[in-house]
Amino acid sequence: VAKKLKMGRKKSDKSARSEEQEDKVNESYQPTGNFQSDFVELCKEMKMYRPPPVFLRPKRPSSPIQNEQQTQAPTNRKAKEDKKASMAQQMFEPEEETPEEKAVIEQLGFKPKTFTVKYYLDLMKPCVHIDLENPDKPDTVSEVHAKNWKLELPMLKTLGRCFEKLNRLHTIVFWRVAASAEVIAELAELLRQLDSVRCLSLEANGHVTDENYADLIRVDSNLTKLQLRFNQITDAGAARISEQLSGLRDPPSKLVSLDLSSNCVQDGGATALAQALRTNRTLIHLSLSNNRVSDRGATALAESCSRFYLTHEETVERRRLLSTAAERRTGLSPESCQSRPSSSAVTPPPSRRGAADRPVSVRSGQEKLGRTGGTGKTPGKGKKDDKAKPEEKAKNKAQKEDSKAKGKGAQASEKDSKSSAATLKSGKGKGGNNSSSSGGGRVKVSTPLQLDQEESQPPDSDHPLLERVDTAYAPGYLLVPGNHVLALLNLSRNQITDKGVLQWKTAISYQLAYMSKQKVNGTGLMKLLLQGNPFSTESESYRILQQAMSSRDPVGSSSNTSGNVDQ
Repeated sequence: VAKKLKMGRKKSDKSARSEEQEDKVNESYQPTGNFQSDFVELCKEMKMYRPPPVFLRPKRPSSPIQNEQQTQAPTNRKAKEDKKASMAQQMFEPEEETPEEKAVIEQLGFKPKTFTVKYYLDLMKPCVHIDLENPDKPDTVSEVHAKNWKLELPMLKTLGRCFEKLNRLHTIVFWRVAASAEVIAELAELLRQLDSVRCLSLEANGHVTDENYADLIRVDSNLTKLQLRFNQITDAGAARISEQLSGLRDPPSKLVSLDLSSNCVQDGGATALAQALRTNRTLIHLSLSNNRVSDRGATALAESCSRFYLTHEETVERRRLLSTAAERRTGLSPESCQSRPSSSAVTPPPSRRGAADRPVSVRSGQEKLGRTGGTGKTPGKGKKDDKAKPEEKAKNKAQKEDSKAKGKGAQASEKDSKSSAATLKSGKGKGGNNSSSSGGGRVKVSTPLQLDQEESQPPDSDHPLLERVDTAYAPGYLLVPGNHVLALLNLSRNQITDKGVLQWKTAISYQLAYMSKQKVNGTGLMKLLLQGNPFSTESESYRILQQAMSSRDPVGSSSNTSGNVDQ
């Protein structure tokens, strides 16, 4: 009996210990905000027993001006800053010196402070570099850099759990991490949960079959800066990104800077981005340098920054916005309009109250006499009217010729003049059909009355489609001013020739003329980079364009030129 009791106690002790171990295994680690300790513990939980080490990101050497400021600073303050820096280095850097460092110290006779010596294979080992806002507080991580190692889903989820407690994290940099389409989709979901992250750099990632980089700037994304260099992005990927940048989506994109340099974007991708710039009013910086953009893509970008004709979808959206604005001004909603009584139920005016009691023949006879002036004859068939017809025709013909001359005088370029004249002739010539659609995505308004009503209604918001239409340039078409928010555009090292430079000169000339007369929401294009393209730098168009842009550049302007571009 005693032996059985002892055996039962041993079994109960073993079961209790196994239950405690299972509870410890089931309990997941909760991040505390200390990135280094959290990263190590979470990697162990994911059964990654050799996680990449975490280092403090090295700082650049201070400039002579900063050295003078430090020498002028109080000694106590300088001692505190040096102590904080040493504590931060001791927190993340290994204390033991490598054999290579010892050899360099023996040769120099002192330990260098502006650089470190490492074995060249150590530079290829995966590691994580971080920046701290306050060296005394390890939970003040502001930037995380991961370079030269493959980023897979388990590691990304581990990093995401570490990022949840970092309230001051605003920049994430991934360089050559070979992220797949699944990793990019998971990264997009992670960015939705990180409200503080504003800048993402995913560069040298290689080709991704799906090219789902557009998921990173979806509607619910808080990113304002996105760098996608050296990712072999084609026109398909650029078109998906342009869909997310369109100003017609609700809510609009928050992205301020987009870098697509050193990719495989051609004219199709540049045209899609130009289509997005027509309605986008948040993007300030766009870089397409070192791509394959030619004159067609450059012309599309130039038109989006100067003026353009609204397409059918944009015209419909404009009318919808105008009707919504009118309802807000009058205080009437569609439901209230439907609840109003019909015209048949409304009581007629006093002069017509007795008309319903009269016979039909009497009413029709009186109405006929009223229309013919009591003579019973139809109007417009007298001899005087017949004599006046040739004079009226000549007068109308002269008015049409004057309107055509005015329309031609308001043209900005030779290309636009030919296109507008062709559209006007097709609409006003003999046998012309107004319902036929013209090229270039132009949509003609059905009647001049509707256009006048749209022009008379001032826009109630800053929506790009509610800009005032330039009707003097092409009557019957909706020609609106372009994007004045984009301030920096980089098109260097592409395939743009003199034709594309001429289009940009015309676009800048119109933008300067329009901004001098109208108040716009934006600064206009202040810097345009076209270096490295196969055009003649001695051409007159390029010289005038450079003269205008040098006066607008807030940083590199050296000459005080007027900035006017001749048309």
